[in-house]
Amino acid sequence: MPIDTTDLWPEPDPAPRGAGTTARAEAAHTVENEGFVPFDAPPPPAPGPVPSAPDAASLRDATHQRIAVVLEELALEVEDLGGRLCTDLDVAARHMDVLQAIDLIAQKQRSLARLLEADCPITAIEQIGLDVLRDRMRMFH
Repeated sequence: MPIDTTDLWPEPDPAPRGAGTTARAEAAHTVENEGFVPFDAPPPPAPGPVPSAPDAASLRDATHQRIAVVLEELALEVEDLGGRLCTDLDVAARHMDVLQAIDLIAQKQRSLARLLEADCPITAIEQIGLDVLRDRMRMFH
């Protein structure tokens, strides 16, 4: 029996010199339309002008804001997943404890997002509705 030498994942042809813009456009096209980014795709161009040397505090605040946004997005995704599972009454009946755990994850993510966005972390900790999480966060003050 002969050995099959078909290359299942052929390497892409290298782009000709001076075609960097085309390669970036193709990479952007791939990301937008297919959700797949080749490992060797050039990075997308940075949006807008890059600020000059921010101080550590503003960089930290901006980072916290971005983390908070991602946590909120994750909470929505987790809730959506739990909601979809609840539409199957058989699954909901057999796995109610797991579905409640999914909901708890989303609540924790939202609470942590609010904490990261808060001007006063101590006040934000006291406003956390989940006792277990609020107590864990109190350990730091």
